Amino acid sequence: MKTKIDNREFTTELQDKSSPAFQDFEKEFKEQMRDLYKHIEGYQDVVIHELTQGSIVVNYTVLLKVPASTNANETLKTISDDLINTITNSTTCSEDCEGPNCSFCFNAGFTNITSYEVEEVEKSVCDSLNLNEFSSFYSPLLTATGVICITRCDQRTTDPLPCVFGTCKVLKEGPECMCSEKAAFWYQDKACSSRISKVGVAIGVPVTGLVLAIGIFTIFLVRARRQKEMYRQVGWG
Repeated sequence: MKTKIDNREFTTELQDKSSPAFQDFEKEFKEQMRDLYKHIEGYQDVVIHELTQGSIVVNYTVLLKVPASTNANETLKTISDDLINTITNSTTCSEDCEGPNCSFCFNAGFTNITSYEVEEVEKSVCDSLNLNEFSSFYSPLLTATGVICITRCDQRTTDPLPCVFGTCKVLKEGPECMCSEKAAFWYQDKACSSRISKVGVAIGVPVTGLVLAIGIFTIFLVRARRQKEMYRQVGWG
Protein backbone atom coordinates (compact mmCIF):
# COMPACT_ATOMS: atom_id res chain seq x y z
CA MET A 1 0.00 0.00 0.00
CA LYS A 2 0.89 3.67 -0.23
CA THR A 3 -0.43 6.49 1.88
CA LYS A 4 0.45 10.14 2.43
CA ILE A 5 0.73 11.84 5.80
CA ASP A 6 0.02 15.55 5.45
CA ASN A 7 0.94 16.75 8.95
CA ARG A 8 4.53 15.56 8.90
CA GLU A 9 7.61 17.02 7.22
CA PHE A 10 10.04 14.77 5.38
CA THR A 11 13.72 14.89 6.37
CA THR A 12 16.74 13.19 4.85
CA GLU A 13 17.12 11.10 8.02
CA LEU A 14 13.92 9.27 7.14
CA GLN A 15 15.69 7.76 4.14
CA ASP A 16 17.95 5.78 6.48
CA LYS A 17 16.15 2.83 8.14
CA SER A 18 18.84 2.66 10.82
CA SER A 19 18.42 6.29 11.89
CA PRO A 20 16.60 7.20 15.14
CA ALA A 21 14.20 9.39 13.14
CA PHE A 22 13.10 6.48 10.93
CA GLN A 23 12.81 4.05 13.85
CA ASP A 24 10.72 6.52 15.90
CA PHE A 25 8.44 7.12 12.91
CA GLU A 26 8.17 3.36 12.27
CA LYS A 27 7.20 2.64 15.88
CA GLU A 28 4.55 5.36 15.88
CA PHE A 29 3.20 4.31 12.47
CA LYS A 30 2.90 0.66 13.52
CA GLU A 31 1.01 1.65 16.67
CA GLN A 32 -1.36 3.84 14.64
CA MET A 33 -1.98 1.08 12.10
CA ARG A 34 -2.55 -1.47 14.86
CA ASP A 35 -5.29 0.75 16.26
CA LEU A 36 -6.85 1.58 12.89
CA TYR A 37 -6.75 -1.96 11.53
CA LYS A 38 -7.73 -3.81 14.72
CA HIS A 39 -11.10 -4.77 13.18
CA ILE A 40 -9.50 -6.12 9.98
CA GLU A 41 -9.73 -9.92 9.65
CA GLY A 42 -6.36 -11.59 10.18
CA TYR A 43 -4.39 -8.34 10.65
CA GLN A 44 -0.83 -9.06 11.85
CA ASP A 45 1.44 -6.07 11.28
CA VAL A 46 2.78 -3.57 8.76
CA VAL A 47 6.23 -3.40 7.20
CA ILE A 48 7.52 -0.02 6.00
CA HIS A 49 9.59 -0.34 2.85
CA GLU A 50 10.32 3.29 2.11
CA LEU A 51 9.57 6.86 3.19
CA THR A 52 9.66 9.56 0.54
CA GLN A 53 8.92 13.26 0.30
CA GLY A 54 5.49 14.73 -0.08
CA SER A 55 4.84 15.55 2.88
CA ILE A 56 5.69 11.99 3.92
CA VAL A 57 4.70 9.20 1.56
CA VAL A 58 4.76 5.76 3.18
CA ASN A 59 5.26 2.68 1.03
CA TYR A 60 4.30 -0.28 3.22
CA THR A 61 2.94 -3.83 3.26
CA VAL A 62 0.08 -5.02 5.43
CA LEU A 63 0.63 -8.57 6.68
CA LEU A 64 -2.55 -10.65 6.98
CA LYS A 65 -3.30 -14.20 8.03
CA VAL A 66 -6.40 -15.58 6.30
CA PRO A 67 -7.78 -19.14 6.07
CA ALA A 68 -6.00 -21.08 3.34
CA SER A 69 -8.46 -22.01 0.60
CA THR A 70 -9.15 -21.51 -3.10
CA ASN A 71 -11.18 -18.45 -2.03
CA ALA A 72 -8.19 -16.73 -0.41
CA ASN A 73 -7.77 -14.26 -3.29
CA GLU A 74 -11.39 -13.15 -3.04
CA THR A 75 -11.04 -12.81 0.73
CA LEU A 76 -7.89 -10.74 0.29
CA LYS A 77 -9.59 -8.48 -2.26
CA THR A 78 -12.40 -7.76 0.21
CA ILE A 79 -9.91 -7.05 3.00
CA SER A 80 -7.93 -4.76 0.68
CA ASP A 81 -11.03 -2.64 0.14
CA ASP A 82 -11.51 -2.46 3.93
CA LEU A 83 -7.91 -1.32 4.38
CA ILE A 84 -8.47 1.66 2.10
CA ASN A 85 -11.88 2.49 3.57
CA THR A 86 -10.40 2.46 7.06
CA ILE A 87 -7.89 5.16 6.10
CA THR A 88 -10.47 7.10 4.08
CA ASN A 89 -13.01 7.12 6.92
CA SER A 90 -10.53 7.79 9.70
CA THR A 91 -11.88 10.43 12.12
CA THR A 92 -8.75 11.00 14.20
CA CYS A 93 -8.07 14.25 12.33
CA SER A 94 -10.22 17.04 10.93
CA GLU A 95 -9.95 18.21 7.32
CA ASP A 96 -7.40 20.77 8.52
CA CYS A 97 -5.35 18.01 10.22
CA GLU A 98 -6.42 19.17 13.67
CA GLY A 99 -7.58 17.16 16.66
CA PRO A 100 -6.42 15.83 20.03
CA ASN A 101 -5.62 12.40 18.59
CA CYS A 102 -4.29 13.58 15.25
CA SER A 103 -0.91 11.91 15.32
CA PHE A 104 -1.03 11.08 11.61
CA CYS A 105 -3.23 13.04 9.23
CA PHE A 106 -3.79 10.64 6.32
CA ASN A 107 -4.50 11.97 2.84
CA ALA A 108 -7.55 9.84 2.04
CA GLY A 109 -7.47 10.53 -1.69
CA PHE A 110 -3.86 9.38 -2.02
CA THR A 111 -4.14 6.06 -0.16
CA ASN A 112 -4.16 3.06 -2.52
CA ILE A 113 -3.36 -0.63 -2.92
CA THR A 114 -0.38 -1.11 -5.22
CA SER A 115 -0.57 -4.92 -5.28
CA TYR A 116 -1.54 -7.95 -3.23
CA GLU A 117 -0.68 -11.63 -3.29
CA VAL A 118 -1.33 -14.88 -1.46
CA GLU A 119 1.66 -16.93 -0.39
CA GLU A 120 1.67 -20.60 -1.35
CA VAL A 121 0.91 -23.15 1.34
CA GLU A 122 4.17 -24.77 2.44
CA LYS A 123 4.51 -28.51 1.88
CA SER A 124 5.58 -28.90 5.50
CA VAL A 125 2.00 -28.27 6.59
CA CYS A 126 1.34 -31.99 6.01
CA ASP A 127 4.05 -32.90 8.54
CA SER A 128 1.61 -32.00 11.31
CA LEU A 129 -0.38 -35.14 10.47
CA ASN A 130 2.35 -37.27 12.09
CA LEU A 131 2.53 -39.65 9.14
CA ASN A 132 6.06 -40.72 10.07
CA GLU A 133 7.79 -42.45 7.14
CA PHE A 134 4.81 -41.72 4.86
CA SER A 135 4.92 -37.92 5.27
CA SER A 136 7.23 -37.32 2.29
CA PHE A 137 4.60 -38.76 -0.05
CA TYR A 138 1.93 -36.21 0.94
CA SER A 139 1.50 -32.70 -0.43
CA PRO A 140 -1.05 -29.97 0.39
CA LEU A 141 -4.04 -29.24 -1.84
CA LEU A 142 -6.14 -26.10 -1.51
CA THR A 143 -9.90 -26.62 -1.56
CA ALA A 144 -12.85 -24.29 -1.10
CA THR A 145 -13.03 -25.25 2.59
CA GLY A 146 -9.33 -25.44 3.47
CA VAL A 147 -6.19 -27.53 2.98
CA ILE A 148 -6.07 -31.31 2.63
CA CYS A 149 -3.01 -33.54 2.27
CA ILE A 150 -2.99 -35.98 -0.64
CA THR A 151 -0.64 -38.40 -2.42
CA ARG A 152 -0.27 -39.42 -6.05
CA CYS A 153 -3.08 -41.92 -5.42
CA ASP A 154 -5.47 -38.95 -5.49
CA GLN A 155 -6.46 -37.88 -9.01
CA ARG A 156 -6.57 -34.23 -7.89
CA THR A 157 -2.79 -34.07 -7.52
CA THR A 158 -0.68 -32.54 -10.31
CA ASP A 159 0.96 -35.89 -11.07
CA PRO A 160 -1.52 -38.68 -10.31
CA LEU A 161 -0.40 -42.30 -10.48
CA PRO A 162 -2.51 -44.10 -13.13
CA CYS A 163 -3.87 -47.46 -12.03
CA VAL A 164 -6.04 -48.73 -14.90
CA PHE A 165 -6.82 -52.25 -13.66
CA GLY A 166 -5.99 -51.85 -10.00
CA THR A 167 -5.99 -49.75 -6.84
CA CYS A 168 -3.37 -47.22 -5.72
CA LYS A 169 -2.05 -47.66 -2.19
CA VAL A 170 0.63 -45.85 -0.20
CA LEU A 171 3.33 -48.25 0.93
CA LYS A 172 6.58 -47.53 2.77
CA GLU A 173 8.30 -47.25 -0.61
CA GLY A 174 5.67 -44.78 -1.83
CA PRO A 175 2.42 -44.90 -3.82
CA GLU A 176 2.07 -48.10 -5.91
CA CYS A 177 -0.55 -49.72 -8.08
CA MET A 178 -1.94 -52.95 -6.68
CA CYS A 179 -3.11 -54.82 -9.79
CA SER A 180 -6.45 -56.62 -9.52
CA GLU A 181 -7.30 -60.22 -10.49
CA LYS A 182 -3.68 -61.38 -10.56
CA ALA A 183 -4.88 -64.97 -10.54
CA ALA A 184 -6.46 -64.43 -13.94
CA PHE A 185 -4.07 -61.94 -15.59
CA TRP A 186 -0.39 -61.19 -16.12
CA TYR A 187 0.52 -57.47 -16.03
CA GLN A 188 3.24 -55.96 -18.21
CA ASP A 189 3.69 -52.60 -16.43
CA LYS A 190 3.52 -51.03 -12.97
CA ALA A 191 0.43 -49.00 -13.87
CA CYS A 192 -1.60 -52.22 -14.40
CA SER A 193 -2.64 -50.87 -17.79
CA SER A 194 -1.53 -53.77 -20.01
CA ARG A 195 -2.62 -57.26 -19.03
CA ILE A 196 -2.75 -60.72 -20.59
CA SER A 197 -5.38 -63.32 -19.76
CA LYS A 198 -3.86 -66.50 -18.34
CA VAL A 199 -6.88 -68.50 -19.54
CA GLY A 200 -6.49 -67.04 -23.00
CA VAL A 201 -2.83 -68.01 -23.09
CA ALA A 202 -3.60 -71.49 -21.75
CA ILE A 203 -6.12 -72.05 -24.52
CA GLY A 204 -4.38 -70.05 -27.19
CA VAL A 205 -0.95 -71.72 -27.04
CA PRO A 206 -2.22 -75.28 -27.68
CA VAL A 207 -4.62 -74.06 -30.36
CA THR A 208 -1.84 -72.10 -32.00
CA GLY A 209 0.41 -75.14 -31.87
CA LEU A 210 -2.32 -77.30 -33.37
CA VAL A 211 -2.98 -74.81 -36.14
CA LEU A 212 0.74 -74.58 -36.84
CA ALA A 213 1.05 -78.38 -36.93
CA ILE A 214 -1.89 -78.67 -39.29
CA GLY A 215 -0.39 -76.01 -41.50
CA ILE A 216 2.98 -77.77 -41.65
CA PHE A 217 1.29 -81.12 -42.30
CA THR A 218 -0.77 -79.58 -45.09
CA ILE A 219 2.35 -78.13 -46.73
CA PHE A 220 4.12 -81.50 -46.68
CA LEU A 221 1.00 -83.25 -47.99
CA VAL A 222 0.70 -80.81 -50.90
CA ARG A 223 4.39 -81.17 -51.72
CA ALA A 224 4.12 -84.99 -51.62
CA ARG A 225 1.19 -84.96 -54.00
CA ARG A 226 3.00 -82.64 -56.41
CA GLN A 227 6.08 -84.88 -56.41
CA LYS A 228 3.95 -87.96 -57.03
CA GLU A 229 2.26 -86.23 -59.93
CA MET A 230 5.64 -85.27 -61.41
CA TYR A 231 6.92 -88.86 -61.15
CA ARG A 232 3.80 -90.15 -62.86
CA GLN A 233 4.26 -87.74 -65.76
CA VAL A 234 7.82 -88.91 -66.44
CA GLY A 235 6.79 -92.56 -66.20
CA TRP A 236 8.39 -93.35 -62.87
CA GLY A 237 5.18 -94.05 -61.10
